[in-house]
Amino acid sequence: MTRSLAVVAGAVALAVPSAASAASLSVSPQKACYSSGETVSLLGADFSPLARTKITSDGKLLGRLKADANGAFNGSLTVAQNRGKRAKTYAGIDGLDPTLTASTQITVSSVGVTLKPANGLPGRVMTVNAHGFTTGTTLWAHVIHRKSRRDVNLGELTGACGNLETRRRLLGRRAGVGIHTIQFDTFRRYRPGRPVQDRYTIAVSRG
Repeated sequence: MTRSLAVVAGAVALAVPSAASAASLSVSPQKACYSSGETVSLLGADFSPLARTKITSDGKLLGRLKADANGAFNGSLTVAQNRGKRAKTYAGIDGLDPTLTASTQITVSSVGVTLKPANGLPGRVMTVNAHGFTTGTTLWAHVIHRKSRRDVNLGELTGACGNLETRRRLLGRRAGVGIHTIQFDTFRRYRPGRPVQDRYTIAVSRG
């Protein structure tokens, strides 16, 4: 599980809640569900000026973010969830006044693709079942073999947490011998370092 925080100081204008704590914490962009591995902005306001605010995830310390002269901070947060989806609470605890706190809750989903059947001829039609792809509206399969690549549009994702079930022929009947790597993500252009993705390898041999 990977989490990261990085400070980007700057004034943030947010509404101040009427509760006992004057501070506020929010995530941007605001979505109903986030993919594991996705990086978002964690915005704090009305903390103690220049204080280092403790940031926790479900009570576990992630790190500290230093507020600017106005008591605001803008941190980079990479969310993580290994299995299923879960509502996670992120909180900020002021470094000078521990009674000054704020929290926000978001839903985070794991990312994954299953392919069936697992075995068979290269040109077989496969059932693709995907979940957790919230970084776009369309799921793509990038099929890489040696120096060749084919980009396959698998269809529109549905639901808040980016789900899709479809049937596609990912490898052609005359697919070349060797290892074929398939990367699933929400981008039309292939890039191996996408933070939200799942990968399969399929070995093709001639009997």
